[in-house]
Amino acid sequence: MFDSLSFKPTALIVEDEETQLLMLLSKLEKLGFNVLAGKNGQDGLELWADHIDQIRIVITDINMPLVDGFEVIKTIRAQERYYTYIMVLTVREDKDSVIRALENGADDYVTKPIIQEELALRLNGARQTLRLQDHHDLVSALAELASERSGESGVHLRRTKEYCRIIATDLLKHNKTHVITEQVAEDIANISVLHDIGKQGIPDGLLNKRGRYTPKEFEIIKDHTTIGGELLMKLYRKTGSSFLLLGHEVAMFHHERWDGNGYPVGLQGDGIPLSARIMCFADVFDALLSKRPYKDPMSIAHTESYLKEEKGKHFDPMIVECYERNRDKFLQVHESIKDKRSSTYL
Repeated sequence: MFDSLSFKPTALIVEDEETQLLMLLSKLEKLGFNVLAGKNGQDGLELWADHIDQIRIVITDINMPLVDGFEVIKTIRAQERYYTYIMVLTVREDKDSVIRALENGADDYVTKPIIQEELALRLNGARQTLRLQDHHDLVSALAELASERSGESGVHLRRTKEYCRIIATDLLKHNKTHVITEQVAEDIANISVLHDIGKQGIPDGLLNKRGRYTPKEFEIIKDHTTIGGELLMKLYRKTGSSFLLLGHEVAMFHHERWDGNGYPVGLQGDGIPLSARIMCFADVFDALLSKRPYKDPMSIAHTESYLKEEKGKHFDPMIVECYERNRDKFLQVHESIKDKRSSTYL
């Protein structure tokens, strides 16, 4: 039987110097890795192709005959099914090759001669990065399950994620009153897929009802915000993860309105977390342009008329201005991530 506690991650070493290869092989095995070893770039890529679903970390030399390390990096990035952490081996003086390798998609580098303590620390960083990536993948999968159950397709999540990224990145550049970093902008985009996770607690028949909800039904639907928000708050308290705290804000407050007439709390203006204000705009923008069980898609002209009318009412004026600066990017996302079950009248 498979035992997750005894599972050993698989690493691939690609190195044409035999002494260096054997030394790395010994060190990685001592660090708890299952190790595959390629004696040159071509050999390494063949091993990669044969074990593409197992290898998560690759350590490759740069200067090798037949196929060099740059080609190894580019090939892996083009073929990987799951994110692979790539480290390159280099001599301390060869800074140009390190820069080129990082530009081609490498994550980190180790200088020769290799110091075991340094290698262990860098591999620990690689494992942490892969763990975070796996968490993001799991978050996305769970979010898509919730989305499909509520009658929405996964493309809604992918589009709103990109809309959130556009807005947060724009705020990073243009707004000085809100402290937002590149990492926070990326985290808002990634966690946005959980905005409707609370719909898992809403009955199926109600989620997929055609036509308008009765006042009583709408009160039940509104509960998805508190269900999702409280779930993510519990996870945040257990882990202390700022990523999950953003998730709580997005799930709990993305139906709040700038004028205070939203739900579930009735927050107003800057009292609404910035992440939730961004999600609110992205969610409504995509909903207006999309076909749902209860409505046909709205034209872009009518959508933009609504956005203008609701600036300072439904939406934070600052975020509407983000849209206005990035209109072409929004429409490109909408056109490039299409749902075959719906159509939009532009």
